[in-house]
Amino acid sequence: MKNFKSAKRAGNNLAADSAMVVLNENFKYFGYGYFDNVHDAIPPIKATFYSFRIMVGLGMWFILLFIVMLTILLRKGLDKKRWLLYAGVLSIPLAYLASEMGWLVAEFGRQPWVIQDLMPTSAAVSHLTTGSVQLTFALFAITFTILLIADIKILSKQIKLGFKEGGAK
Repeated sequence: MKNFKSAKRAGNNLAADSAMVVLNENFKYFGYGYFDNVHDAIPPIKATFYSFRIMVGLGMWFILLFIVMLTILLRKGLDKKRWLLYAGVLSIPLAYLASEMGWLVAEFGRQPWVIQDLMPTSAAVSHLTTGSVQLTFALFAITFTILLIADIKILSKQIKLGFKEGGAK
């Protein structure tokens, strides 16, 4: 790329065409030119590995919990299994954790690339200020915390009320 730009600036079309041929032949490796060290192209394997396992493990827990609850519900005995209802309520934060683990798998798994082999994350710099990012994070954290508290209160209230005979099933 540097040779092409230099030749174009100098008005040397022959050298520019030659540099363009080399650039086109090696374009699939373009992004690797940003790295000073080959080890920078290796993603964080442990973080991806464990995030994926936690996400899948939680997904299996949710499937198991659903099957158990559905089975007991169909036998009309869910209201007698308070421990299972509490397990359901206590699993609510696990859904958020599983979601975050999935996000980490996606983010760590694509590292160090924004565009595979073309643009590493080190070259994809945003012009946002640190304060903007911190404010956005804080607003999301506050919003989701409020939603979590409301969710837990509503579900706890419903569990304490229990099932009413003849009501919605």
